[in-house]
Amino acid sequence: ARWASVDPARAELMPLMLFGMTVSIVYGRELALLLSGVLAWIIVLSVGHGLPHFLLLFGTTAAAVLSLGQIRSRTKLIYVGIFAGGVAFVLNIAMNMIDNQPLGWPLFEDAIRNGLWAVAAGFLMTGLLPFVEKIFGVLTDLILLELGDITHPLLQELVRRAPSTYNHSVTVGSIAEAAADSIGARGLLVRVGAYFHDIGKMLKPGYFVENQGTEGSRHETLVPAMSTLVIIAHIKDGADLARQHRLPQPIIDLIVQHHGTTLMEYFYDRAHEQKGTDPNGGEVDENLFRYPGPKPQTKEAAVLMLADAVESASRTLVDPTPARIESLVRDIAQRRLQNGQFDESGLTLRELGTIQRSLVMSVASIYHGRLKYPDQRTA
Repeated sequence: ARWASVDPARAELMPLMLFGMTVSIVYGRELALLLSGVLAWIIVLSVGHGLPHFLLLFGTTAAAVLSLGQIRSRTKLIYVGIFAGGVAFVLNIAMNMIDNQPLGWPLFEDAIRNGLWAVAAGFLMTGLLPFVEKIFGVLTDLILLELGDITHPLLQELVRRAPSTYNHSVTVGSIAEAAADSIGARGLLVRVGAYFHDIGKMLKPGYFVENQGTEGSRHETLVPAMSTLVIIAHIKDGADLARQHRLPQPIIDLIVQHHGTTLMEYFYDRAHEQKGTDPNGGEVDENLFRYPGPKPQTKEAAVLMLADAVESASRTLVDPTPARIESLVRDIAQRRLQNGQFDESGLTLRELGTIQRSLVMSVASIYHGRLKYPDQRTA
């Protein structure tokens, strides 16, 4: 900033804005505002200016930081720079008038120059964004939108090998995004995570009910313990595939956490039934029929867990009326809560209630009623 502040450039605003926007993208607005304010004061002291110049630097940078928000397009940073440029122009004139400077062309020239530097910072940040994302491991909405493209190799392979699992994942993503948005969580992250949460099933698609069709269940020939191992494997397989394709860590976390440590009740009950018919059988160990976890560590993972369970269970409803859907969602949420699956996610009871209402509305809209048309008759 000191090097850039020399005449005739006087561009100390640009490095300060780049710093503020970078910190905002990586660590959040609050820390960006604090550090930008400190740095603006240091710059003012270094170049020998006073309070009006500090207000100009910090006010313009604050305008850029506060208007940054979620980056969902490459042009967002350009618009942020243009907005900050307008703020710089107004602040420059206002500060100079307060400092009793005459209102003339030199004043407007100075204001225009600072405004252009702010706009230039927006354009420059647009080019630097991919490097910031890579260096700091930041998962912006822009990256998530790119990952959620159906042309992604993993999604293409999932469509080819397990189309029913893909359809399930898309539906889960839709209802989970709405539920996450309702509590202020990152809905886009949940939606993209839902697209990939079951990619491990593509390695053994025939062992999962949505892909079995009329062939019957392959688990009829397996003991419950072996069936459990096959089902659990889709978590590890999915995480391995995600790492091979260099998916971001937050997506991998959603893959490994979306079942938590829940119990596979169907196979656990089958094991108990077989034990009853086999007097020589040993005790059934419940831990062998639980997913390895970990439990959801974020609100996004908890939302995905609920949406996944609700979407799967809703397909078994014979007459999916809103009342039955509401009862189903409430039952699933309460069982997960009592089982301690949300203990490490930071989810509150109020937020859990909001998620349930969102899921009920979303699932009910999927199974909305239709008019029954009379059968077509020949002329």
